[in-house]
Amino acid sequence: MDELPKNKHLLVFLEVSKCGGIMSAARNLHMTQPSVTRIIKELETWMGMSLFQRTSSGVFLNRVGSIFHSHVLSYVNGLKKSISELKMEFGKNCQSFSLGYSSLVGYTILPDIISEFKMIHKDISLNIYEGQLSSLLPLVNSGAIDCAIGTISDNGSVSECYAEKLFQSQFSVFSSPLHPLARAKNFAQLTSAKWVLPETQFGYYYKLNDFLADNGIDIRSAIRTDSISSILNLVTCANYLTILASPMGEGRNKKLALHKIAIQETLPTADYYFVWSKKFIPSILLERFMAIIKERCAISLWGA
Repeated sequence: MDELPKNKHLLVFLEVSKCGGIMSAARNLHMTQPSVTRIIKELETWMGMSLFQRTSSGVFLNRVGSIFHSHVLSYVNGLKKSISELKMEFGKNCQSFSLGYSSLVGYTILPDIISEFKMIHKDISLNIYEGQLSSLLPLVNSGAIDCAIGTISDNGSVSECYAEKLFQSQFSVFSSPLHPLARAKNFAQLTSAKWVLPETQFGYYYKLNDFLADNGIDIRSAIRTDSISSILNLVTCANYLTILASPMGEGRNKKLALHKIAIQETLPTADYYFVWSKKFIPSILLERFMAIIKERCAISLWGA
């Protein structure tokens, strides 16, 4: 296949033909006059024939140039239209960014991530949604949000998305500091407790059901909710127990008044993933946000 001229050459050709002069075209294109002259000569050399009639009052398309112009204009306009349609159909604009995340991310690294992201992108609209990945995934797949962070137990549950592991976290049983079972040593001492747990269709908490059953905990009457604020209120004000990522009761989150019950059994760990849809072309904002959160997770105590 013969080599085609560069798009830049074609755009310069269109501008020169529109302006009727090298100087005016150079000014409009923010180029030097010699650069525009060189490009036109290169294009004519590639064509093997002259495209312009040069006069003292300017340059004008000759017969060959007129025919070539119609084809170039059709090509450029078609290319612009295709790009516009692809962006509308598959891409995301760069004026807004939406993120879904689990409670662990929201109560630990999210404030710092958002601060860094907004320092770079001060003028964008940022929307954030908290929830389990099972409830956030439909929003990712539909394009309502750009990405989500949460636990998945197998990649089959997010087959329509890309999933990149960010970190692994330990989990613990939490109560209020004054709960009668706050000093329990094992699950056997927690069989009479009231439980409130996150609602999910897959991921960590879905698989946790079997682990709790194997350890004698009947959670059939447990309260299920996707609201972390409801879980915290029930734990701190109504003597419920819950299971959350261990960092939820550490560091800056000590103000939540959660008490980690030091039972002898080790709960399963959970892998947290950054998830984005395969249906849409990743925006620049998504790529930059991903870079920030990967860097933050790599240096956190529960990352790596």
